[in-house]
Amino acid sequence: MTIPTGPAALLSIYIDDGEKHHDRPLYEVIMNLLTEKGIAGATLFRGVSGYGSDGVRHTSTILRLMENMPLKIEVVDQEEKLAAVIPDLEKLVDKGLVTLTRINVVISRFEPHA
Repeated sequence: MTIPTGPAALLSIYIDDGEKHHDRPLYEVIMNLLTEKGIAGATLFRGVSGYGSDGVRHTSTILRLMENMPLKIEVVDQEEKLAAVIPDLEKLVDKGLVTLTRINVVISRFEPHA
């Protein structure tokens, strides 16, 4: 799957790493969904600090390094393909934020997998 240059979309999913879906980490469920749907590319980022609508600040310290830290999944593909995934995300994301932004891909150079 490649991402051509030109018009595309960026889907951003903000969740906490402590969120679960049927006892599985929500981020794993979402990443698997994106792969199954043939989405061109997604990257999971772990935040070192953040807060949401509850106003509770989450920071990474030695004692809390892996507990309830903010995560962001960035997904790039054609807008129609990402829009088709949103109903699935509505069922999965109980607490979080999902945004869809139109973007312009200016460089897209990846080595094909062997």
